[in-house]
Amino acid sequence: MKAKGFVVMLMVMLAFQVQAGKVSYYFWQGKVDGQSVRLACAVKDGVMTGEMFSEVDGSTEVYNVAGYETDGMYDIRVYDDGEGINYIYFLRAELKGSSLAGIVQPSGEKFRLRKYSDKYASPIDREPGVYSSPYLEGKVFRFEGWGRGGMYQYENPMRVKGELTLWGNTRDETFELSIRRDGGPDNKGNDALVDAAGLYLPDHGDFDYTIQYCGYTFSVRFYDHFLVIRSVSGSPSGCFGSGAAITGIYIAVPAKG
Repeated sequence: MKAKGFVVMLMVMLAFQVQAGKVSYYFWQGKVDGQSVRLACAVKDGVMTGEMFSEVDGSTEVYNVAGYETDGMYDIRVYDDGEGINYIYFLRAELKGSSLAGIVQPSGEKFRLRKYSDKYASPIDREPGVYSSPYLEGKVFRFEGWGRGGMYQYENPMRVKGELTLWGNTRDETFELSIRRDGGPDNKGNDALVDAAGLYLPDHGDFDYTIQYCGYTFSVRFYDHFLVIRSVSGSPSGCFGSGAAITGIYIAVPAKG
């Protein structure tokens, strides 16, 4: 019985591991803020990457999409990186069956995108485990993207902006990390929230960091054209003051893709 129970438990663990690494592909269409759009994307372990296609003045505009799951919903950035990084939509959405439904931030305007099939689109899963653009040949977003340093830009629906810079020496694996944040349109001060020198990073790049004086730990996970910072333990208010945080999506500058 003990051996049988062990085998069952092992099978459950293996099934969970397979599910955890699974890539799911979606093709939705509908309206966002009154604009007809199509959203093609891939989702893995609560992270979303892909593109939004929108008809503007008779031509198709293509925007990049980056998102991650938090509190059961997806925090999504839709942006154009043709000249700098221009954020088109901030979306807060939930996967509901075959649809994606939520609100546009900060207006609160509701939207629902429904499953869509386009016989003229190339398969977005034609390269296993990544997102392949259905219309733009050679445009691929992967679920890893570690370039040994660079700059990433943050912006939230209230237009509070910030940046993360990571520079280092690949020979001895030590880096300098800086995260700066301004207070939005009404507060243009730019404060260094995190400054760390001599930071060791593993080969895969992803890392956790603890701010020693306040005991707050956060994780940094790199993807093909963005990174995501999440809280691990402790409280950011003990480091940055009430209501301040550094968590969220940071887009690579210049963004890849």
